Amino acid sequence: MTVQRLLLAIIALGLALRLLHGLSQDPLAPYSAQGGDTIWYLANGYALVNDLPSGSQVRGYPVDIARLTTPPVYLLLIGIPQVAFDEAGAILVIRALQAFLSAATIAFAAGLAGRLAGPRAMLIAAAAVAFSPVFILEAADIRTETTYLFFVTGGLWAYVEALCRPHPARWLAAAAVLFGLATLTRAVFLLFPLLLAVHWLMAQRGQSKRSRWPMGAALLIGLYVLLISTWTIYNLARWERFVVAGEGLPAFLYLGATGWEDPEAVDRRLVDTPDGPAQADFLSGAEAAINADPLGYARRRLGELAGAYLQPHGTLFFPGPGLRELALGWLRDDRSPGGLAALAGEESFWPKLALYLLHFSAILLGLLGMWRTRQRWRISLPLAGFIAYTTLIHLILLALPRYLFPTLIVWWVFAAAALAGRAIDQGAPSGSSSATSVTVG
Repeated sequence: MTVQRLLLAIIALGLALRLLHGLSQDPLAPYSAQGGDTIWYLANGYALVNDLPSGSQVRGYPVDIARLTTPPVYLLLIGIPQVAFDEAGAILVIRALQAFLSAATIAFAAGLAGRLAGPRAMLIAAAAVAFSPVFILEAADIRTETTYLFFVTGGLWAYVEALCRPHPARWLAAAAVLFGLATLTRAVFLLFPLLLAVHWLMAQRGQSKRSRWPMGAALLIGLYVLLISTWTIYNLARWERFVVAGEGLPAFLYLGATGWEDPEAVDRRLVDTPDGPAQADFLSGAEAAINADPLGYARRRLGELAGAYLQPHGTLFFPGPGLRELALGWLRDDRSPGGLAALAGEESFWPKLALYLLHFSAILLGLLGMWRTRQRWRISLPLAGFIAYTTLIHLILLALPRYLFPTLIVWWVFAAAALAGRAIDQGAPSGSSSATSVTVG
């Protein structure tokens, strides 16, 4: 079987697993969830699409689209099916759509690995993303992760293709659009495309005049800014409110400085008004907390970030105590073979163990892959840069495993390069010589 057919088979099987898992879940369960992000996204998505006035409620949940703190893309994606279908049908459509987005992300990851380390790495990356349980489970979850991963990975793939093609304009335009949609899904991505513009200028040094296209950086940033400005213009015109991507970042800065509590407790801690705290309240609260104990703030941020990396995303999909808590309890209180056997018999022990093994395998092999592909810095640096950017931004903002989860797909790209057995020789990457130009280009 050719590389192309193997890749298509992996993507098709990955899609089938996502559809099987997502469509087999109770479609009404998300509506009955108390608290959490899922019901918030569903209610506000419905309100945004229907343009509900302030003070409205959706299934008993209060909404106010004039004060949305999150960007609109995911709200629109899950709001439109809620208008077009009944409750159960809307969830099925959303989960099916996310399954297809997740399957496309497999192709993007494969394309990145192929450009980085050849066809063998392409197939390894595709298999890792297609069959890793966390990506399958995540595709059925009504939160932003799957959609954000699709836009980010697709944008990175389009950007790398622009680096590898003799006529990069359309690839840079596609990258700009995908990056813009990523930022309008999660505002935390806001600054990363600006760093890629700098990388573009660096990467063109020493290339031919046709490839050294200084307007490429301008095209990338121009289209990107134009797209994200649509949400700014809408808010100015409709609500006389200036918003760049989203307003949630000050709140995450405050939570990173003070620690997480339930939303009501956070609001009461800052102000006790019906409208809750403003963005200035979060900023002043964060400043006060940092100034009161700078060393404690630094310890909190380093500890929280380390904990977010040590706790694989996806373990909360399974019931029962956390694997780390079980292991620490056994080491502290038991240490007997019988206790270890009892620990292994706990509900969800083996699925959680698999998530841990895959999580740390991706990171450790990914570090090796970064080293082995260091000579291909024009391609590897944007990928490693996304990991570094996400890590550093959450060193400042609140850090949770799900916020670092988008980096896992890039870790797997580098891990595939390590497992492929060799790095591509340094040199200007070509367009048609790569197998990825046939399969996903």
